[in-house]
Amino acid sequence: MGYMVYVELKKVITIIGKEVMARGSLIQGDIVQIDEANQRCNFDADDTLAIESVNSGGPIEVFELDTDLIISKTNQREVMVGQVYKDKATLKQVVEHYAISERFQFRVDRSNVIRFKASSINKSQMFRVREFNDKHTCPLKDKVYEQRQASSSFIGGMIRSKLTNHNRKYTPKDIIDNVKSDFGVDVSYMLTWRAKEKAMNFLRGELGDSYNKLPGPIVAVDESHLKSYYTGTFISASTLDGAGHILPLAYGVIDSENDAAWSWFFEQFKEAYDERENMCIVSDRNESIIKSISKVNPAVPYFSCIWHLWNNVYKKFRKSHSKLSEIYFSMAKAYTHAEFDSLMEKIEKVDIRVKEYLELAGYKKWDRLYAPVNRGWTMTSNIAESINVTLVSARELPIYDFLEEVRKMFGRWNCSNRKEASQTYTTLRKKNTKRCLL
Repeated sequence: MGYMVYVELKKVITIIGKEVMARGSLIQGDIVQIDEANQRCNFDADDTLAIESVNSGGPIEVFELDTDLIISKTNQREVMVGQVYKDKATLKQVVEHYAISERFQFRVDRSNVIRFKASSINKSQMFRVREFNDKHTCPLKDKVYEQRQASSSFIGGMIRSKLTNHNRKYTPKDIIDNVKSDFGVDVSYMLTWRAKEKAMNFLRGELGDSYNKLPGPIVAVDESHLKSYYTGTFISASTLDGAGHILPLAYGVIDSENDAAWSWFFEQFKEAYDERENMCIVSDRNESIIKSISKVNPAVPYFSCIWHLWNNVYKKFRKSHSKLSEIYFSMAKAYTHAEFDSLMEKIEKVDIRVKEYLELAGYKKWDRLYAPVNRGWTMTSNIAESINVTLVSARELPIYDFLEEVRKMFGRWNCSNRKEASQTYTTLRKKNTKRCLL
């Protein structure tokens, strides 16, 4: 029985306890003797040597395999003998794509009649195409009616990139038209509906599971400058209630934005509310806020407002911002690593400096996917900033009148929200009621 081993160039090759030195002594065309049929393989190197034999235990020839030739993407258009695929799933997708584009059907069969044969390379994840007969005589009916390979899973994988932006309208009818224009294949409405569902589940997870991802307390913190004779800075902390209304938690006036003032505010906040499970704080990237949180509430994660971070990108990289705005905000709200990585690649192509800047800012500080706690939909400090906008005129009042205006405004909001809640009679399931109370 034949076997193939891949070994790293310029590294020690370990074969069942024996070491073969590849530091210049093992090159393309060499013949080596290996008695054992089992080998350990390492696939981390950029350049790879392949060792292949026909008879186990006999002399084997070493030849070079360029890893650039290992097919890792499913958009491969040609299929031929000798191709190496990174894994079985990639090979399957490519063959399905090929079958649809060439208008024929296939099935996995272990009979003696072989049209296409591929197998694992030395029981690794990689697969090599061993035999392939591209002459096919499919009946006419297979070329005009719906095809088995145009499955909902295949089409779902094909359309994922078009669903990463949740604002884009992409209907089953659009999918039908695209499959027809790209492959000349007719597919049903129900098939494309299932394909879209599978693609959405891949990108964002099962819809039912999202109830388990409801966020913990997310506190937005912001500040605004008073305009009266004695000036000062108004600071506040707020969150959203169960109905999505702004719920002010704490507010005060400090002399200026500095470490001591913000530390005092967070100390008072901690005394009033303590630290709660999955709690986090969102604000602009004010250094005094960041320092004070780490000092007073070291266990509470701090996150940057994605809008303030984007304004920094806008100021630093003006030539690129118009092309990157939509990509950046979609990436900040990405649900999966695949979606995030795809969008980051687009940013790198436009301006690699922006990618480096976002990496330096720390993914976990601004991206929902990498956050250590669930940020939910609160990606900005707009909650607190909305309070500041409402108080624009009041900020010109003397300090006592200003604070009285704030007290009255928050009282009106709380009264209105309580009245709305008292008139809501929809019953939640027991499980969801428990989550809301938490």
